[in-house]
Amino acid sequence: MKINKVKLFLCIIIILGIIGITTYFTYAESKEDKQGNADIKYEKTNMITNFRLGISKFDSINPHITQNKDVIQIASLIFEPLLTITQDYRVENCLTKEWSKVSEKSYIIKLKENVKWQNNNEFIAEDVKFTIEQIQDNKKSIYLENVKDIQKAEVVDKHTIRLELKKEIPFFEYRLIFPILSQKQYEGKDMAKSKELPIGTGKYKITRLDKEVIELTKNENWHNIEKEDSNIKAITISLYKDMGEVYNSFRLGNIDLIHTKNNQYEEYIGSMGYQKKQYPGREYDYLAFNCKDSVLQNVEVRQAIQKTIDKGKIVSSVLEEKAYVANLPLDYGNYLAKDLKWGEVFNQEEAKKILKDNGWKFEYGIWSKEIEGRTRTLNFTITVQEKNKQRVKVVEEIKKQLETIGIQVTVKKVSENEYKSILINHNYEILLTGVYNGYSPELNVFLGEGNLADYQNTEINSLLKEISTMSSEDSQKEAYQKIAETWRREVPYLGLYCNQVTVAYGQSVRGEVTPNNYSIFYQFSQWYRQ
Repeated sequence: MKINKVKLFLCIIIILGIIGITTYFTYAESKEDKQGNADIKYEKTNMITNFRLGISKFDSINPHITQNKDVIQIASLIFEPLLTITQDYRVENCLTKEWSKVSEKSYIIKLKENVKWQNNNEFIAEDVKFTIEQIQDNKKSIYLENVKDIQKAEVVDKHTIRLELKKEIPFFEYRLIFPILSQKQYEGKDMAKSKELPIGTGKYKITRLDKEVIELTKNENWHNIEKEDSNIKAITISLYKDMGEVYNSFRLGNIDLIHTKNNQYEEYIGSMGYQKKQYPGREYDYLAFNCKDSVLQNVEVRQAIQKTIDKGKIVSSVLEEKAYVANLPLDYGNYLAKDLKWGEVFNQEEAKKILKDNGWKFEYGIWSKEIEGRTRTLNFTITVQEKNKQRVKVVEEIKKQLETIGIQVTVKKVSENEYKSILINHNYEILLTGVYNGYSPELNVFLGEGNLADYQNTEINSLLKEISTMSSEDSQKEAYQKIAETWRREVPYLGLYCNQVTVAYGQSVRGEVTPNNYSIFYQFSQWYRQ
């Protein structure tokens, strides 16, 4: 009986073993099949290597002549700068091998030696000198601001150029992002009248340009192609009369990507059937406080106003979530501002306490205090441009919020001429205004000498002078944290929000789309259509 049981047990083990082995090989075969099928599927995938873009109100593909921001974006695929800007707004080499600041007003730039123009001519320092002088001569170039403070561009040797500045410029390297043009192509010619197809050093070259379309093809001799070989072999850029036509073409699937600051874009393209990425723009709106005003020079008043205003409510109720709360000008993604600690500020009860602790009394619906023998009240005029309807709505919301704790507000809407006069003469109490931020982390315009708020702080001024020369990123971040803490504590300005920018792209687009204000074409080498 025992023997039969043992035999039965052995038979079961053998059978289970056979099943196990069979299952393993079946699984392995199936896995191999699936992997093989996946490879076959990938090979059979229709990877479309032509990308389609659109431009409205096209003027010129030459980046030094155009006033069209879409052209500037696309031109970055054709022409290259000395330095470029990364996704988190650092500068890095492009046509340069290295650069150095040799004195307060002097820079040495060494160029890469393996770069060819798209007609196979060698890229040299003379091209850089020519480009700088050409921009300085062309007062309408959008890059004039980049080079206006260059006193002299001196060719040291074939691949080295020295720049002498008129004055010291903090973070001057951020200005070296203008596209370089070929001296041999344009010297002695009128760029605006030239019929030649412009050549660059970039990853794509122009092969066709007429009234309806621009065609770009891959530059197989691009100096960086080994590191960043692109899937896209050709780009077709259709030219449209206006942005409405661009939206319609995108909606119909005739172009693959649009880039817009228009918050009403969904009215034109709908809300479905495409992918999108949104990011904080460079349009930064804020309240400036006149720090010389007899009442607003008191920091506790500015702190109370800061505590009373709910920025999140402004963004949600007035701007319909089509903006981003921004405390500092750098809150558009700059690497030096990403880790800054700011924390929650809005607290209306704390605002009242700050005022009471500093001798302000709330009676008969108004805050008052004796200052230098006179009774002062918290009753302010906020000035705003009459024609800027969005800012007018924002001011009305700020007025409501401040009046909830008894700070009285009069809204003053002014004409463009009066607004410009206010900016020059600083004749205001509180001003709702804004700037179009540069890429540089430089904050002198807000906190340096002659700033709009007439704010003075010697420690901050010293930091601003030192910060651009600090060799350590950790030291720079530490300095910016001090600036942020002082900004929040002393409130010369109250940052409100920055605009929202949208990149919408077709469902067939593959690859990582990671735009910022400098470029929408990061990771473009990985893109393709399917």
